[in-house]
Amino acid sequence: MYTIKTVSTLTGLSTETLRAWERRYQTIKPKRDGKGRRVYSQDEVERLKVLYKATNQGFAISKITGLDMLELEQLLASGKAGQTQEQQQFYLQIVDALMHYRMDVCEALLKRAIVAMEPLVYVEEVLLPTLHKVGDLWHNGEISIAQEHLFSATVKRILMSLINAGSFKIATYPSLMYATLSGERHEFGILTTCLLAASKGCTTHYLGVDLPVADMLNAIENIQPTVLVISCINSPMSESMSAELLRLRNEAPESLRFWIGGKGGASLLSDKQELSNKYVYLKDLTGYVWHLQQLMGAFSGEVGTKAVSMAKG
Repeated sequence: MYTIKTVSTLTGLSTETLRAWERRYQTIKPKRDGKGRRVYSQDEVERLKVLYKATNQGFAISKITGLDMLELEQLLASGKAGQTQEQQQFYLQIVDALMHYRMDVCEALLKRAIVAMEPLVYVEEVLLPTLHKVGDLWHNGEISIAQEHLFSATVKRILMSLINAGSFKIATYPSLMYATLSGERHEFGILTTCLLAASKGCTTHYLGVDLPVADMLNAIENIQPTVLVISCINSPMSESMSAELLRLRNEAPESLRFWIGGKGGASLLSDKQELSNKYVYLKDLTGYVWHLQQLMGAFSGEVGTKAVSMAKG
């Protein structure tokens, strides 16, 4: 068995990155020794070496962490880089601007990228990979907390401006509310999904993060959304969050639909049978968009049917 310091030397990954990969992506789940320190097996070390090679070739760790060793080896052998030369240049420009605290340049680069892209492509291929890259820079000690916070604020500002510009509030489309529960402060999941709904003309209501369940219920009563979208990144989810989700479902109007995304949501719905048939789990953005399109189609059909009935009446 190897200590985290030894694994860092053997793999080339910093101890901060090893902890971040474990915490954020569950890449490796090392055992603990009698003193609570992480210890790694030979197989885990070999897997980390391959993952490190793959990320150096441009593959995002978030995209490959679920692959087994055979799939990872095939990925490396294929020689297909995870980033095009244009993407690599974009990241270099972002990092250079961030290093010099030029948030105006970061914002201009991010805004320029969306001009020729559909919102889903922009989120999946530009926004989220860039956020991960900046997060890795912070975990590796290459940028400060202040720089990471400045970049996150810039991304949030861009997303909110796009949400406000894109929400056309088409009468025949559903309305969606976005929030996270008390204790959940990860924001970009609900921000990006809110953007995708707004870009399709849905009415969106962004409540933000770390919201007490009583306030959420009050907002639901007054706004009356079609769907409540919740992001739960923390995994495993705390018992208090689990209780809040159950309370939401029991006290909210029966017509309200519940969608939940994030690793915490996945673990919860597999464990809590009383919630499994009440919440739709969104595995990824592609799944979210599919559910959104289905909802929009059904909602438009319902409105159209009512209009025809009224006309005949």
